[in-house]
Order: sequence, then C-alpha cells, then structure tokens
Amino acid sequence: MTSIAVNNRLDTLFAKCRAENRAALILYLTAGFPTAAHTRRLLPVLAEAGCDLVELGIPFSDPIADGPVIQRASAVALDAGMTYPQALDMMSEFRRSHQTPVIFFGAYNPFLYRGMDQVADDLAKAGAEGILAADLPLDESGEVRDVLASRNLHLVTLVAPTTPERRLASFADQCTGFIYCISYKGTTGTQEVTTDLISDYLGRLRRHLSIPLALGFGIKRPADVRTAVDTGADAVVVGTALIECIEKAIAEGADLEKTVFDYVSSLTKELPRRR
Repeated sequence: MTSIAVNNRLDTLFAKCRAENRAALILYLTAGFPTAAHTRRLLPVLAEAGCDLVELGIPFSDPIADGPVIQRASAVALDAGMTYPQALDMMSEFRRSHQTPVIFFGAYNPFLYRGMDQVADDLAKAGAEGILAADLPLDESGEVRDVLASRNLHLVTLVAPTTPERRLASFADQCTGFIYCISYKGTTGTQEVTTDLISDYLGRLRRHLSIPLALGFGIKRPADVRTAVDTGADAVVVGTALIECIEKAIAEGADLEKTVFDYVSSLTKELPRRR
C-alpha cells in the first residue's frame, strides 16, 4: 500500500456526489476514434452534457477485456494514426477549458513502454487524474501506484465478480480513487445487467470496501443506469454504447455533437438516488 496520500479532482468529484446524494457518470471514449479531431470535439460535449469523469482510452493492438465494438474503435483509431503523445495533447487542450476529471485507460504495455516515471510526469503536466491499466495485477502494481501517487495521481483497479472473498482485503488496503467493478464474466458490451446480477455482487464488495464502487460492462440505457444506482453503485461506467452512438451518428450523417449530448443527458437523469 502506498504511504503517499492522493487527493485530486477525482476525490473531489466523489465527495460532491455524496453531498448531492447521487452516483457519478463515467464515460469511456476511445482516443482518436474515428479521428483525433472527433475526440477533440467530443470531450467538451461529454463534460457539458453531465459526464462526471472521462476514461480516455489509449488504443492498443491487443484487446484487454474489450468487446467487439471497442476493439473496432481501437483499430480505427490506430489506423488513423492515433498515438499516446496525441492523447496527451488532447488532454492538455481539454484541461484549458474544462475541469472534468480524466483518467487514461488501457493496456499496461503502452505505459510501460514509455516508462512510468515519464507517464506520471506526462499526466500530471497534462492535468489528468491517473490511469487504469486493465491487465496490471493488483499484486504487481505497488511500484506503479507509488510512482503515480508521488505526482498526486491515482492507479484505478479493476475487480471481477469472480474475485475470491479472501482477496478483497487486499483491495481495501491498496486501492485509491475508486474501484472499477466488472459486472459480469465476459467482454465489454456483450451482456445485459440486471438487479439480480449485481445486487449480491455489490453487497459482497461493500462488506470489505469503503472506497467508491463504479459499475461497468453492460450499462447502455438510462434504465441500466437506474438499476446500477438502485443497487448501490457509487458510479456507472458507459463505454460500448457511447461508441455505438458515435458510429451511428456518423453513419447517418446526423449532428454528432447534438446526438452525443442528448444521449449523455438521458443517462444523467437517472443518477440521483431515491431518498
């Protein structure tokens, strides 16, 4: 466990949500999909439509838990020439006008290749709040966590419904920011979420963890957001459905910014908890 306390925009966000008795909306956006120009246009739209936290996906050639939609988006972004330095430029540009928290999301390899000290410096300079490396095991993350914490950045961790009870104490001791709770066994966007599926899961995590819990995988519609909120999630993560929304708007020649704004706004209406 890192001995360095981290407190940045991400922590402020969850404190604000608790005070407002609501969950947070986290949206995943593949950097460079379908082009870098589209991402630059859409980041402000997400913030202005009510997104609380952006997961900016760093496209990678080898999918890590990504379903077919996000795999396709990553391939398109890579073919269009998307790079990690470009993602940093997008982040810096976005931060000049918006304070919405952002974490970089992806496989560990692109971060490892650059070097974690350099990554931590890059993200701190660009104004991000941390990273989520989907294939970095908790047991091997201590050094990375400490490097990031030294720049006041979080390393967000994934937990699966198959995680044994005995391991959850490790998550309580080592995780900061929030925990991304995978709602089912499988890849992103391929199954539906139901109250029965997640209520026992979140209840089990609550017995061990006080850190905010963000539920992802399979959340697409406003009704899915309501299900997650009603079962106690502190945040909901939407990724595949947002990429599909972007694809559909472009294919149909619709107003992209308005289409995305309207979709995100429909999700935010379900965030308040019922008193």
